[in-house]
Amino acid sequence: MDVTSTRQHNLRTLVDQLAAALGTQKAVAIRLDMSPSYLNQLLGGKKMGDDVARKIERLGSLSHGWMDVAHEGGAESASNQASQPLRIDPEIIASALRLLRLTFSNLDIDDFDNELDGTPLAYAYEYLYRRGEVTVTPDNLIDFSKALADRLRERNGNEEEVARARDHGSASSGHRSARRKA
Repeated sequence: MDVTSTRQHNLRTLVDQLAAALGTQKAVAIRLDMSPSYLNQLLGGKKMGDDVARKIERLGSLSHGWMDVAHEGGAESASNQASQPLRIDPEIIASALRLLRLTFSNLDIDDFDNELDGTPLAYAYEYLYRRGEVTVTPDNLIDFSKALADRLRERNGNEEEVARARDHGSASSGHRSARRKA
């Protein structure tokens, strides 16, 4: 089965599952941020490009590349399969790197080595992907900075410093030893 047929089959499966949950195909179209007539065109055989496939994956809470791979068991089971090949969107990974750099600058963390611990980068990618965003904005920078500070606190067990960083926008240099060093 070629990618065009696979995408059409996967879209039909996804629409059927979402329609069962949301009630109507129109509600599914709205959830996927497209007009009902465009969704009908896609279901009727209109070729789906990469941008549309990625958008459907983001808005349908599916893993990147899900639309391109044949699945058994529908959207729910296929999106959770560990054997599914990992696909990374270059636009999102570039923005995730930018978001992480700006966040570390905002939190005054300059001693974290992403080459030794890629967890914050993976978290930044996941954050942008789940929000359906491919650019860094002031809003997602602020939200991600808070979320990363919380996650680092959980990993490092240092609630006080991260709370101070979140409240003041940066960590004080006197508490560098409490930060994660890789």
